[in-house]
Parts: sequence; C-alpha cells; structure tokens
Amino acid sequence: MEKRFRDQKTNSLIRSGSRASLLLFSLLALAVVAAGCRYTAAPADLLQKPAIAKDKEELSAAIEKALPRFSMLMIPHRDDYKEAIRLLDLNGDGIEEAVVTYYNEYSTPEIVVLRQTEYGWRQSVLVEQPLARDIAWLKLADMDGDGQYELLVGWIGAFDSPNVLELYSFNTKAVRNDKGRLALKPVQSLPYSQAEVGDLLGNGRQELVVIDSLGTSGELEMPSHYLSVYSWQKNALNRVLNMSLPQGTNAFERLLIGKVSEYHNGLVLEGGTGAHSMLTYMYAWESQGLRLIYPDEALGLEGFSGRPTMSGDINGDSIIELQWTKESPGYKDVPYAESIWMNEWMQWDGKEDFHLIAEQFLDYTYGVKLDIPEEWTGSYTMGRPPAASYGIVTFDYWNEAKGLKEELATLYVVPIKQWGNVEAAWKEEHRPYRQLAQDSGNVYLVSFVADVPEKLPEQDKEIFLNMKKVEAQFSSYLKIVHDDRDEWR
Repeated sequence: MEKRFRDQKTNSLIRSGSRASLLLFSLLALAVVAAGCRYTAAPADLLQKPAIAKDKEELSAAIEKALPRFSMLMIPHRDDYKEAIRLLDLNGDGIEEAVVTYYNEYSTPEIVVLRQTEYGWRQSVLVEQPLARDIAWLKLADMDGDGQYELLVGWIGAFDSPNVLELYSFNTKAVRNDKGRLALKPVQSLPYSQAEVGDLLGNGRQELVVIDSLGTSGELEMPSHYLSVYSWQKNALNRVLNMSLPQGTNAFERLLIGKVSEYHNGLVLEGGTGAHSMLTYMYAWESQGLRLIYPDEALGLEGFSGRPTMSGDINGDSIIELQWTKESPGYKDVPYAESIWMNEWMQWDGKEDFHLIAEQFLDYTYGVKLDIPEEWTGSYTMGRPPAASYGIVTFDYWNEAKGLKEELATLYVVPIKQWGNVEAAWKEEHRPYRQLAQDSGNVYLVSFVADVPEKLPEQDKEIFLNMKKVEAQFSSYLKIVHDDRDEWR
C-alpha cells in the first residue's frame, strides 16, 4: 500500500464529500486490518463493498461519523502499523481502541481515538497540531512498562513552521478545542528531525532518542546535529543525555535503537552526504553514555558509503548489522551509473572488530535480493551484462592476487511477453539456464557457464567448480522484493 492515498482513484471519491464514499473506504481499510495484511486493489475492486464482520462495520460507521466532511484517511511517512486505522488495547483493560489518522477538510493531519462502550464505538479524543501539514512519524509505545501506551507524533510543519515532536499521554485530561471537540494536549513538545523509541540503556524500558538539526535549509554551510535521550517516568519526559553529533551529513535519514553486539545496546545513525552517498555511525551505551564504535580510524573504517544504506538485523539474531557497500573489483573506469555494488552485512563483536555475517546483491529496479552463497565469498566480483541481453548482473570468478577474472553466471530478468522469443533463441544457441521465479510480469532466470575455463590454473579450477555447484539450489538464494523498504533487510 502506498504511503499516500492521494494518487489513488479512491481519493477523488473521498474528496468529493460523499459520506458513503468515506464509509466504503473505511470498510476497505478495516477489511485489511481484520485480515492482518496489506491491500492493493485494482480500480474495479473498489466499486464493490467488501465482505466485513458486523463489528468492523459498526466501527466504520463510527469513523464516518467522527471525521469531518471532506476528510481523507492517511498513513504517516513512518508508522509501524502501515494502516490508517489501528486496532490495539491502549490502556491494558483488554478492550481494543481504534487510532485513526486522516487529513481534515483543510488538508491538515489529525488523529482521532475511538473507544468501545456499551453503546458501541464512540469518539474519545482528538490529537491535533494546527501548524502541521503532515505526519512524518507516529509511534504507539508503552514507554515505562505500565501496560499503557503513550503516543508520539512527529509533525511536519507547514510553511515556516518547524517540525515538532509531541508526546501525548492518554492519562491526561482532554480539553475542548475551539470546535468543541475533546482534544489531548501534548505532555511535551520538542524540535526534531529524526526520532525513535527503543531499549537504549538495556533496562528493558523504552527510551526516546531525538535528533535536532540546525542549518539543514541551507542557512549554514554545514548543518549541526544534536542528539538527546529521554526516559518516561511519572508521566513526564526526563532527559538522560544530550550531545552533539559529528558534522559531515546534510541530514540524518535513519535512526535504529537496539542491540549492536551480543553484549551492548546502542544505536545506529545513517545520514546523507550527497545525491547517493551516506555516512553511518554506530554508538554503544557504556558507563552512562554513548561511545562511538563506528567509524573507527584506527581500523581504517571511514563509515562512508557511495550508495544509500539500510543497516538492520539481517539474520534474525536481534543484533543490528551494518551495511557496508563497495564497488565490485576488477572493473576499471566504470561510470557511476553502470557500477555494481557489493553489499556486506557486518556485525560488531563487542570488542575491536567487525565480522562478515552475509553478502547480497541488490537491484531495486527489479526487486532482486540475492544472498551470495558462502562458496563464493572472497572469490567473486560482479559486472554489468550488455543492455540488450536482459541480463542485470554477471557474476565472475575473481582472483585479485593473480588478476584472474572468468565469467561464472548471469542473472536475467525477461518480460513474460518476450520470454517465448528469448527462450527459443537461447535453445537455438544451446545456452544453459534455470528459471528461478516469475513475478510482476517478469521471468527471473540464471545461466551458468557450461564448463570450467581451461585456461585457469588447477587450484583456481577447483575453486571455480566449487562455486558452480550452487547452481541446482540457486533459486533458494533469491527473493523478489516489492514496495516495502523493510523487506530489503
């Protein structure tokens, strides 16, 4: 589902002011929530009212009544639930509430909470920020472990208004706004550019980490960034740490909190330095403060990547791995646009070194995420096949010490409509191939060379042959990724 509903045809229906249209859209959204999956509809699907349980239909009617005329459901830029309607127990009483995000009649983002009562669903409170034009981040988290959720909202300021992060407690008393609706007032408002919640201190509780940036609009030659850590206790935010961050990034784009080694909790920051390049920082929580782990000049680790990175837990061990990128060796004078990048996922050992966890080839155009077989580690490189061949990457055997490079296999993505002609041509030229997958109108194939190159020395032939043995199970290394960026990890 798209981050915005503005570009979908359903939007024009909702914008028209038809209450029936809003009800239909709410039914669609609730059908998705009830099923626990995302909904990607063809236009014809939206013309029929979906089958839905009676209780969900009652909630949809309550949402229709609660939202102003000409409203439009929306999804924040970052939101764990990825839905406009979130059903969860906010106060630990075993009864779910509904948290709904939408644009009001003036295209200003708002949040409404509905509760279940003996008389059915009823509007509880409104969360609003009149100076906002969008919601960058929404987080529902039990900050202090008392079984009750707090709400954090990162509002994007309209016109000259700055971005602001506001924390709301459902324990605070709501007050009437100028329209007579009960609205929650924020417990605290903070300037921010990035924020995240997680167990940074290793105490089992959720801390709030906020980055505030100055000069990102070009008024300063080099922006300055500041990081603050807050704990939530006794219905108040308490600042635990405040520090300045290294200069060099235009803006921080990602902030991750969690385990950074088997023994340490910490955080990872990724910030852009140019059109494509990024800097990555890893900090570990030690002695009531944050210690910079990466970059590490002593180890020759600069933290710079010529490509965007998305560090994260790649192997499911709950430890954040860093994504390191480098241009494939063995190909000189290749333009940036034609370069193919190797992706290494590295884990800090908690002492003085990083260890390789996995390697991947990633192609965002065709949604290809390919795990590099262990048999290839240290003995492969990658190049760009001829454009007319439908090939997206050629894997070569590579012996850097001897300067040896020999083609091993090529990965192809062929449109289904063209596959019949391509297949006939390949059979005529006796090209070996294996079909790996069929997805989104494309056929994904791999073609390994038939024989080990005779000109390779015997020792290199053995390595080449061992690398070729993965051909039969090559499909198990491939995953086709669609629109969710989290799937790239």
